[in-house]
Amino acid sequence: SCIMKRYSTISAKISVEDREEIKKLKLNPTTIIRRAVREEIRRERNKELIEKMKDVRPIILKLKMDDIVSDIREDRER
Repeated sequence: SCIMKRYSTISAKISVEDREEIKKLKLNPTTIIRRAVREEIRRERNKELIEKMKDVRPIILKLKMDDIVSDIREDRER
C-alpha cells in the first residue's frame, strides 16, 4: 500500500529578478523550494549530530586510552 504524504503550504517572497529567471529557465518553483527545504533540514540535523559527537568525543577518547593502557599492561604480564 502506498503511504500518502500530507502537505502544507508555505509562501515566501523572492526578488522579481529571481522570479523572472525561474520563468525564463522554465524551472518548477515547487521543486526548487522542496529541495531547498529538505537540504536545509539535512544540514541542520547534521549540525546537531556533530554537536552530539563533540559531547561524547572525550568519553570515547578516554575509553580508547583505557583500552591502550590495559593492552600494554597485558603485554607486560606475558
